[in-house]
Amino acid sequence: MAEQTNFGKGALITGIALGVAACAFGVYIMNNGKVDRPQTQLNTDGGKAVAALEGVAVEAEAKSKLTHNIVDVAPEGATINGKPRYTPIFFSPELWQIAVDAEKKNTIIDIYDPTAQNIHEDVPNHWFISNGIADALGRADGLSIDSDSDGFTNREEFDAKTNPGSAESLPPLVQVGKTPKLEVVSITNASAVIGVDSTLAYESNPTSVGIKIFAKPGETKPILKYSDLKPGSTFGIAKDDDGKRFTIVGFEKAEYSDMSGNKSTESVVRVRDNVTAAEEKEFIIRSGSPSKPNAKGYDKHNAKGREIKDTTVELRVTAGSKAGETFKVQLKGTFTIPGTDITCVLESVDDSGSVNVHPNGVESPVNVPAAAK
Repeated sequence: MAEQTNFGKGALITGIALGVAACAFGVYIMNNGKVDRPQTQLNTDGGKAVAALEGVAVEAEAKSKLTHNIVDVAPEGATINGKPRYTPIFFSPELWQIAVDAEKKNTIIDIYDPTAQNIHEDVPNHWFISNGIADALGRADGLSIDSDSDGFTNREEFDAKTNPGSAESLPPLVQVGKTPKLEVVSITNASAVIGVDSTLAYESNPTSVGIKIFAKPGETKPILKYSDLKPGSTFGIAKDDDGKRFTIVGFEKAEYSDMSGNKSTESVVRVRDNVTAAEEKEFIIRSGSPSKPNAKGYDKHNAKGREIKDTTVELRVTAGSKAGETFKVQLKGTFTIPGTDITCVLESVDDSGSVNVHPNGVESPVNVPAAAK
């Protein structure tokens, strides 16, 4: 009987010894990186607590051993919807703890559960995950950032039902009720007067003509001169343009009345405006010193010379494959936004420096703001 008792004590002692040895061996293996540890998204920078559950304390030594398994997902001190950011629970990356009220009470949710409470307003948690931008889920600015750098925020992509993780999937650059991905770089108002050599009026079969450009009606000193322009020749109205805006189409005869009502026939030149947005692309110019329409009793038809007024807007694309590209369009002109098939008309210019463009097929115009200075 005594022998059996001693034997039982010996077995118990042996079992305890083996258990201690097994634990020690396990610790040794863990400390030497021999086993796989679960990867989590817990932030432990600066020796902060690795557990999100309130009331759970972790010793500094344990924290240091877990640090190398942690991947931070948000800037230090970030908040979600103005509330403190709560990290995933270190032993289960799927389970997150989030604040639910002003008293900083919290609840645990499974971010992979479609029915779970949303971390970001009305956007489901699984939307971030399924679109490959799970890192934005743990950021306070998760909806306002542009995860795929295509010029649209994650919120804009959610509203448009496009993929925020792909720069190839993006909303239309111009939408009614949305801030367009265009901005006004500059608005230029220019005017000039085209004058034609007075000798043209008396030539029966002219073959060429001289053109003078004046800054405005009533000027006597031209800013540009062109001579011996034949049909097919081009000319400009500014020193810094390419000199190809206007083309001489040919010569015609036109009848005019003087102040006494007497009529006479004169030779005139027909000109085509190659870039105007106005409906009248071609027009004739009566020769002689330029006069204002309606001046001295003359109507527009009888006026000499031709006054040109332009409003040109320079626009810049701010999203998509052509982001940063600029282009110019005249008031009332039609244009296609670079990198898209969206065609618009530049409808009007506001005193504030913004413009209104009207996309084809859309009922209302869209206001394009001036670029921030």
